[in-house]
Amino acid sequence: MNPGEVAPRVHGELAGPVTDTAAGLLRNRPAPPHCRAVDELRAQELTADVREDARWVDDGDLITSADASAGIDLALHLVARLAGPDRARQVRRGLQHDPQPPT
Repeated sequence: MNPGEVAPRVHGELAGPVTDTAAGLLRNRPAPPHCRAVDELRAQELTADVREDARWVDDGDLITSADASAGIDLALHLVARLAGPDRARQVRRGLQHDPQPPT
């Protein structure tokens, strides 16, 4: 990250998108809801671009994830964005995280 650059805003997992909606942060923005919160998110924010199949969404200054495991993928994406893909691969290896498990 360069001096003076504003860090992206990362927001919660699981109920994070629903909480973001209550704060008005998802107006006209994409969001990946938790599978149990799809209808609630759609009802609360009619203008949100609800992406049911997305694990996480990077919309510039707002980054949201659908659940805890997607939050790990989102965090690795953020490491890559801020420190580069090589560093993200190092962190992933350290976590022993498989972004595409066999099941």
